[in-house]
Amino acid sequence: MKLLLPILAILCSLACSREQKKPLEPAFYCWETVFKPDSAAVTLLDSLQVNTLFVKILDIGKNASNGNIEPYARLEIQNTTQWKTRKIVPCVFITNEVFEGINTEKQAWLADKIATAARDFAPFTEFQVDCDWTAGTRAAYFSFLTLLRKKMPENVSLSATIRLHQYKFPQKTGVPPVSRGMLMFYNTGDVDEDAERNSIFHPEDARIYLEGAPKQYPLPLDLALPLFSWAQVFREGELWKIIPGPLPLQEMRSGGKYRENSPLEPFPARLWEVQEGTFLGGHYLRPGDRLRVSEISQTLLLETAVLARQLDLAPDARLAFFHLGIARTEHFSAQQLDQVCKTVRKQAP
Repeated sequence: MKLLLPILAILCSLACSREQKKPLEPAFYCWETVFKPDSAAVTLLDSLQVNTLFVKILDIGKNASNGNIEPYARLEIQNTTQWKTRKIVPCVFITNEVFEGINTEKQAWLADKIATAARDFAPFTEFQVDCDWTAGTRAAYFSFLTLLRKKMPENVSLSATIRLHQYKFPQKTGVPPVSRGMLMFYNTGDVDEDAERNSIFHPEDARIYLEGAPKQYPLPLDLALPLFSWAQVFREGELWKIIPGPLPLQEMRSGGKYRENSPLEPFPARLWEVQEGTFLGGHYLRPGDRLRVSEISQTLLLETAVLARQLDLAPDARLAFFHLGIARTEHFSAQQLDQVCKTVRKQAP
């Protein structure tokens, strides 16, 4: 019996190790207002054997003129084939401002409106809420989530996005009353700062969130990694606008309307200065405006995967890339993304 106990312990340890190394299930976010994956996107999904799509169906915020809580974007489905052949997780994005000063009656009203809207996208077995709550809105947001769960069908589980600061300080920020969390492993930099560091992801900034984080997060966690780019536009020293990518960088380099400053660090944001008035992403830029362009290269994406090994992910975790439209236009291949999934699951040295 004495000899048997150590053997059982070793077998148990090996079993646990095998569970931790379970391959990550690849998934994608679809964050555009029209759901219409083209042939290139479908080929990418098929090649990577993606079964799950997290699809945003609503954006909800406060009307700036009257303060009313209302949707400002709603999903239009134009490709029903992909909707029917893959597991769809409807998502709703809600601005943190919505939960500032909201009473219980209004929380229940909002939960009812979202649950009603979600029925148009049935059937589904998971619903996800995306909101970057703060200490001031925590109580109202968590109360809303409890109400929303009660209004969903019994077979539907509720999940929520988790930012890095919420992951590191769960005792301070609280843990949302949901079944699973989706850890957004990006947006590590200060978007208001006119600096050279990549604001979407920088390894040094990410390590700050990893150091001192709890070894175990109270919820099973999935992982979201970035594929997107953006340009932060600074006017007279202040952040004026964020223009989402993909950006026409080659055109910007050859048109003579911008001056690009050479980056000095390995994972930089590229700094540009407008020399002549021009349009970018539908926005008019003045001479003297400064652009901080942050991108996710293949090298940087692998760096995020290496650091993500330190995260407390669920044994059955999914890795959701944000997002499908960008993956197609930025030419991330299925092989590259598969390598990212495999890299995350390797044990940290």
